[in-house]
Amino acid sequence: MVSGLSFGQSTLPFYDGFNYANASNLGGQGGWVNLNSGDEVVVASGNLSYTGLAASTGNSVTFGGAGTDPQLAITPQTTGVIYASYLLNVTDISGLTFANGSYHFGLGTGTSFASTVWIKPATATEYSIGINKRTTAADAVFSTTNVAVNQTLFIVVAFDIANQTSSMWINPVASTLGDTTIPTPSLTASTGANVTTIDKAFLRQGSATDTPTSLIIDEIRVGTTWASVTPVALSVKDNAIAGLKVYPNPVTNGKLFISTDANTEKSVVIFDVLGKQVVNTTATESVNVSNLKGGVYIVKITEEGKTATRKLVIK
Repeated sequence: MVSGLSFGQSTLPFYDGFNYANASNLGGQGGWVNLNSGDEVVVASGNLSYTGLAASTGNSVTFGGAGTDPQLAITPQTTGVIYASYLLNVTDISGLTFANGSYHFGLGTGTSFASTVWIKPATATEYSIGINKRTTAADAVFSTTNVAVNQTLFIVVAFDIANQTSSMWINPVASTLGDTTIPTPSLTASTGANVTTIDKAFLRQGSATDTPTSLIIDEIRVGTTWASVTPVALSVKDNAIAGLKVYPNPVTNGKLFISTDANTEKSVVIFDVLGKQVVNTTATESVNVSNLKGGVYIVKITEEGKTATRKLVIK
């Protein structure tokens, strides 16, 4: 599911599960436009997954070495924090010999990039991953823990326009996904020239020696909140709250009732299918959902430190 404006800008929150034909080129589909020339970023059959994250859809994409750089235009953001997330599996680093490595994903505007994600070689079968405010190699901040090839990572990055700081979360704990409280970043970077507008996300194929020989990317999301790019799986913590009942489902009269054995005050957060937060309230017995359009939603309920999620249908 991809949302976009008629003039080519995708509205936020944006989600791409790469539901395109296997072996087709990503450029020219779903709002992605190629820059540069060479090998294409190609749609690959199958998905990556991460425990606790909403189930993957569609296919995935694969690339490596040098080639085209697909760009995705988004509605320009000039304030706040912009988040992006994706699943990453680096499958081959045999050609990755440049000691500084380079970046394969980022945010930005024009030729000014921000929150670029870097990979550099560590051993014959391991690499180091890092974040950079811009694109100067010396400014990249890397994790001290190496990652083995053929391991799936869930990467979340953010760019704070006011503070001019880039942040990265590497495999955030499942309990923090979809939350209103943002966990402490794994890495931060703030060195480099300022970027005052973010209006695109991009994939990049640098060269045969500074980009992994082969990598897979899946489930790209861009949004203005942590929750919008970290939607939880429906099965996460479903039985954590004793006696939890959410009814009626589907809702037809604008009111959702929630009952539990404890029957104390609850935090109730509702997300749409793109991961956008549409309700954030506290309640003991019922929640007013009359302003929500008909469709499928995810309800996250927290009571006495325990959390559960439920699928909700509104008619």
